[in-house]
Amino acid sequence: MRSALLRGRTFVVAAPALALLATAAPSAVAADSPAGSAYGASASVSLLAGVLGDKGISVETGKLAPSSTDGPTSASVVDVPLKGLVTAKAVTSSAKQDGDSGPVQSKAAIVDATLPVLAPLAGSTPKASVISSECKSTSDGITASSDIANLDLGRIGKLPVGTGPNQKIGVPGVLQVIVNEQVKHADGSLTVNALHVKLLGGKTLGALGSGDIVLASSTCGKVAPAVVTTPTAPAKPPAQGPGQVTVVPAGAPETGDGTLAAVTEQ
Repeated sequence: MRSALLRGRTFVVAAPALALLATAAPSAVAADSPAGSAYGASASVSLLAGVLGDKGISVETGKLAPSSTDGPTSASVVDVPLKGLVTAKAVTSSAKQDGDSGPVQSKAAIVDATLPVLAPLAGSTPKASVISSECKSTSDGITASSDIANLDLGRIGKLPVGTGPNQKIGVPGVLQVIVNEQVKHADGSLTVNALHVKLLGGKTLGALGSGDIVLASSTCGKVAPAVVTTPTAPAKPPAQGPGQVTVVPAGAPETGDGTLAAVTEQ
């Protein structure tokens, strides 16, 4: 019986130790780490003669002021003349992640922007005081939004206040302007472009050319939810009732196989 009681005590001490190990174990994460990226502007267009000069031109700018969770995590450019297509006082972007697998936040913004490339259609140079986008990714999902302050597109058209995702205006066959464009990719990531100008390259009178201009783009990757492993509860030891006390008169002879003597307390 003494050895049984010792085994019981050893089992009870081990249970808290198992719980401590379970608490200290790291939570599981997805194999593909979430990531974010952003940039201020990009353009890939072929313009017809007379749009920005006497001759037609092709423009490939790449991404202006790019940032990424892999670094650099922020970027900025001031006094931007984007090949005559867009001008801006300042362009900034940032993409950051909390830890190795935590939430992701990406931002991009353009301050005091003008779009000379659209002037022939707009009747004047389109402008906006702020063009920005932002996305956030957590284990609950990805959210995205855009902000375009004081946008004036002239004759091209006006957008209602509080524009939802993927609102479009423009000139059929010539131009399409997408505001708060949100694109979900096959890997679960989400890109939000505050302003996407698409030159449709048609032969319609007043055509500007073909290609794309993207302003204030932010992308957030999918964040895998943390997996918490709950340890299996250990089996309970046999219930130990209150100790039995048997009084044996002094000098009484032992009987049976000695079991009674083993649990006798004096």
